[in-house]
Amino acid sequence: MAGKYRESKEKSKSRYYILLSIIFVVVLFKWGIPFFIGVVAGDGAPRQNIDKDVIPPQTPTLSALPEATNSASLLVEGYSEASASLDFLVNDRISLTDKTKADGSFSSIVTLDADSNRVQVRATDEAGNISISEVEIVQLDRKPIEITITSPNDGTEFFGKNNQVVDIKGETNKNDSQIIINTSFVVVEKDGTFVQRIQLLNGNNEIKAVASDKAGNSTEKVITLIYTP
Repeated sequence: MAGKYRESKEKSKSRYYILLSIIFVVVLFKWGIPFFIGVVAGDGAPRQNIDKDVIPPQTPTLSALPEATNSASLLVEGYSEASASLDFLVNDRISLTDKTKADGSFSSIVTLDADSNRVQVRATDEAGNISISEVEIVQLDRKPIEITITSPNDGTEFFGKNNQVVDIKGETNKNDSQIIINTSFVVVEKDGTFVQRIQLLNGNNEIKAVASDKAGNSTEKVITLIYTP
C-alpha cells in the first residue's frame, strides 16, 4: 500500500515539474528571448533621438558693407540657410528681425546708432540651432567736408607764356578726403593741404575742386582764372 502511495506521489511531482517546464519555455519564448535580443540591440538602454537636428544653420555671409556712410540707414544683404530666422545686430543689440527667403538670401535695412557700429547677423533654424556672421565695422560720419582754394584767388588774371602754368593750392578739413580738380585726382597731405598744377587756356578758365570722403559727404569749390597769352 505504501509503495503504491509513493509511486502516485512521484507521478504527481513529475506532472508538476513538467507543467512548470512548459510554463518556463512559454515565458522564455514569449518575453525572455525578445527582451534579451532587445538588450543586445540597445533597446534596453536609453538612446538619443537620432532624428533631432543638431546642425547649426549656414553661417550668414554678408555682402560687402561700406567702410563708412553718412546715413543711419544701412542695407545689409547676404545668404544663410533657407527659411532661417534672422536677428540683425548693431553694437550687439537687435536692430530688427527677419527671415531668409526660399533661396537663403536676405536683404534688410538696419539703423546705425553710433559713430562706430559693429554689424552682425544671427541665424536660428527651426530646431533652435544658432550661427552668427563675422563682425563688420561701419563708421557713421555725418561731419560736413570743407574745401578751400587758398591760391590763386578767384578772378586772378595771368599774362604771357611764363604764367600759363599755375599751381592750385588749397586745403580740406578731412585728410582722408578724395579731391578732384577738374578731371584730375589730387594727392592730399596728412595735414589736409594739396597742390595741383594746371595749364591755363586762353580766356576764362573754370577751376572746379570737388572733395568727398569715404562716408559719401562731398562739397565743391569753383573759381575762375583769366589767361591772356
